[in-house]
Amino acid sequence: MKKNLLAAILAASLVGVLAGCSSLPGGDDEAQATAAVPADESKEFKPVSYDQVCLLENSAVKSPKLVEAIEAGLKRSGAEVKRLEPGTSPKACPFVLTYEVAAQNGVITAVVFQTFENGIPRMQASGSAPKGRGLTVAMAAGYAHELLGRLKGTYKQAPKPAQQPAQAPAQAPAAKAK
Repeated sequence: MKKNLLAAILAASLVGVLAGCSSLPGGDDEAQATAAVPADESKEFKPVSYDQVCLLENSAVKSPKLVEAIEAGLKRSGAEVKRLEPGTSPKACPFVLTYEVAAQNGVITAVVFQTFENGIPRMQASGSAPKGRGLTVAMAAGYAHELLGRLKGTYKQAPKPAQQPAQAPAQAPAAKAK
């Protein structure tokens, strides 16, 4: 029963999963994240600093390397990270980040983040491995870095390689008139 409930929760959480933290704020996603906060709770909302992150550890995730990678990604975004014991309330700190993972055949394939600001759920974001592959620690760190960078407004996506303009086919030199 517990396993089915967890699977259902993970499946619901991963409906919008696309590689690259596609549900992070920006464009229409930002409006959706803001709209997800009930009106009565938004009155209690106070801005927080993203320079201090409390990472609420998940006792169901048995990969210390994954947690270290998430912490490293947050630090790479300039945050000071404080780990909270599993079961701690999201109200323990102004800005709290929780995480869950999805796995197939014992291999972690995605990480799902939930942010809390002053104890209020604010945003859910996720990142996944390419189809058929496992999530690496570098990917997890990158997704955590991207999430916090976007919240802080400092994240810049790497530019896509510029496409070379189409070149005209080579032609034989024209004959000179005498």
